[in-house]
Amino acid sequence: MTTPIPQNFVQTIAKERGVTDAELETVFMALDGQSTATIATKLGISDIAVRKRLGEVYKKFQIGGNGPGKLSELRHQLLFSYHTEQGTSDFSRGKGSLFNLTAGGRQQDWGQAPDVSIFYGRTEELTTLKQWTVSDNCRLVALLGLAGTGKTTLSVQLAKQVQNEFDFVIWRSLRSTPPPFDFLSNLIELFSHKQKPDLPLADPSKRIDLNGKISRLVEYLRKHRCLLILDDFEAVLRPEELAGHYREGYEGYRDLIVRLCEVNHNSCVVLVSSEEPTELALLGGEKVRSLKPAISEEIAREIFQEKGLSAQDREWKILLSRYGGNLLALKIVATTIYEFFEGNVFKFLEATALFIEEHISNLLAQQFDRMSSSEQEIAYWMAIAQSQISLATLREQMLVNSSLSDLLKNLDSLGRRSLIDKISKGGETVFMLQPLIVQYVTDRLVEQIRAEVLETVKTQEIERMGLLKTHNLSVCIAKGEGGKEARSRSILESVKNRLQVLFLKTTGSEEPLNILKKVASDLEDKSMLEVGYARENLAAIISELQS
Repeated sequence: MTTPIPQNFVQTIAKERGVTDAELETVFMALDGQSTATIATKLGISDIAVRKRLGEVYKKFQIGGNGPGKLSELRHQLLFSYHTEQGTSDFSRGKGSLFNLTAGGRQQDWGQAPDVSIFYGRTEELTTLKQWTVSDNCRLVALLGLAGTGKTTLSVQLAKQVQNEFDFVIWRSLRSTPPPFDFLSNLIELFSHKQKPDLPLADPSKRIDLNGKISRLVEYLRKHRCLLILDDFEAVLRPEELAGHYREGYEGYRDLIVRLCEVNHNSCVVLVSSEEPTELALLGGEKVRSLKPAISEEIAREIFQEKGLSAQDREWKILLSRYGGNLLALKIVATTIYEFFEGNVFKFLEATALFIEEHISNLLAQQFDRMSSSEQEIAYWMAIAQSQISLATLREQMLVNSSLSDLLKNLDSLGRRSLIDKISKGGETVFMLQPLIVQYVTDRLVEQIRAEVLETVKTQEIERMGLLKTHNLSVCIAKGEGGKEARSRSILESVKNRLQVLFLKTTGSEEPLNILKKVASDLEDKSMLEVGYARENLAAIISELQS
């Protein structure tokens, strides 16, 4: 059993936040572990009313976001406030301790870990992870993959299954990017049991010696067998550069990871990230391992069955080819089929190509915006190809010929972000974007081209062209493979459709078409060095608009 939070303390702090008596009664029951259905029955209200009350409480405690985990965050805030008020760092005993004390004397702090009361499949991955964390005594296990693939849920389930093998289970999300100094201070305080840790001090003009703090943490990890889960690790990595490098001021996390991987201790760190830190490739070995959750048809079927949906084998094949292993996307698709297609999977597949809901789009946008400009350029070429593309073809088509070394670095970086698949085919290596990424990048490409065409019509100049110059929209990249030329044309067709809708609402298509023809004519005597692919692209767009 876990130690409860003192109710009088919860009542005091809740009243300070404006929580009503009805909301407080509901929160007490939720904190006691009762389900919303049970609470609704006991209070004689609807399940929706229970969720609404809890939602109001979360707002008053400024707990945002969607999905599970908000109750855990509320519990964490209450416990942390209690600890602060008491002026103690005793996290091991007494009511209101930040750690939950288990019957066996083991201590757990689940922080913002989401609820995984519903969990499907992943038997093979869990078996492997338990082997690594418990039997093989790995110092670090990395769970890597695109957002939405179930990494966090898998890591929580792992922690729950192996918790009795560890003296401490500590869950931390790095989404709020805590500085390494503060993060280490928090961990050391948790282990220090009310004693002020004796840490070496550096020059007063500098911060306390970070290496000293890492050394102290390692001491605790040697003394106790601890499972430390670090979720959302990509948050401390630098965006808009090649993957795996740390934000300025956050390099201490690299020092921490390296030390925890290299020195001998009794604990295991589970690092959960959509982006792989560069040092992991060098540290990998007997005690440092990584895993990417595989595409799971079993989980997909369970998600659909929960909605009362069924699909034929052929339909499953299409669903998995479109959405890959993105379980979040499949959950949204299942809801969409249930609510808008009368539960008919075939009708949904017939009516849509690849459905990307706003929430998924926002997640993919975050991934895309983290890329360097050179990675984005490669992603656009892959979206135009809509199929596997070789290294040689990429180098041939790219306007500015990068060195082979630079191109390989960019492809490696895209792999670290779990955005591309690398496949051996016919004696050569080919690359392909993940299905959801292909659709997202294609949509982004079409919208950018549309904007550039409109700017060209407005200014009758090409200075502000970007993608129209750098990427050949009508090229058949996968030469000799059936259907690929038609896919290239589909990008141009999408551009045409968006332009025509806009032209019909404004001036009509004749005037902008004449302007585009004039600009295209002016480019005829320009060199490729000056205009890139602009001449070919404008000619192709004009042809589409006239067809």
